[in-house]
Formats: sequence, structure tokens, C-alpha cells
Amino acid sequence: MTYNYNQKIAKRRRRQIEVRRNIVFLTVSMAVVILASVLIISFSAQASDKSRPASYKYYTSIQIEQGDTLWSIANENMDPAHYESAAAYVNEIKIMNSLTSDKIVAGNYLIIPYYSTEYICSNE
Repeated sequence: MTYNYNQKIAKRRRRQIEVRRNIVFLTVSMAVVILASVLIISFSAQASDKSRPASYKYYTSIQIEQGDTLWSIANENMDPAHYESAAAYVNEIKIMNSLTSDKIVAGNYLIIPYYSTEYICSNE
């Protein structure tokens, strides 16, 4: 009777060890798959970014003309590749020029951002 009991305990321990080993193997396998997926996505994102030339952000000053609005200025100067909407561009202009409303006055100047693929070094 004692022999059967010891065999059952030994079998149970072997089964527990086997289950633990399987859990560790499954966890490591999942971690490897997730890591490989992240690396593949990262490399593909970097590859697609290289197809577009680098662009640099600059600022310029423009004089507000009669009939201009922040929205018309945004439509003329905004680069859709760098702004999700005209509203985002208008918001940036307002922040840069400390404007609290959309009201602008002809004859005044605004600083607006723009992007260019040309690198301009100010040390020359």
C-alpha cells in the first residue's frame, strides 16, 4: 500500500514539473513572438519614413492683408503632411503669436510655421 502511495506522489510531482516546464516554455515563446512582431513593425515603419525626404520646421513673418483670416492664412500656408487639420495649424499660430481669439488686424504681422526639405544653417 505504501508503495502505491509513493508512486502516486512521484507521478504527481513529475506531472507538476512537466506542467511548470510547459508554462515556462509557453511564456518564453509568447515573449519571443511579441518581440519579433514589435521589431518587424518598427523596421517597416522606419523603412517607410526613409522614402520621404527629411523636412525641417522654420518660421517666417507675414503681414496681414485686408480680408485675411487665420483660416485663410492656414489654408494658404499649412503643410498637410505635418498638421492633422487647419484647426491645429491655426492653434499653433495663435499660441506663437499670443492670440486669445481668431481676430487679426490688417497691417499687423504674424509669425507662422512652415516646413521645407532644404536645410538652412544660420551660421553661414
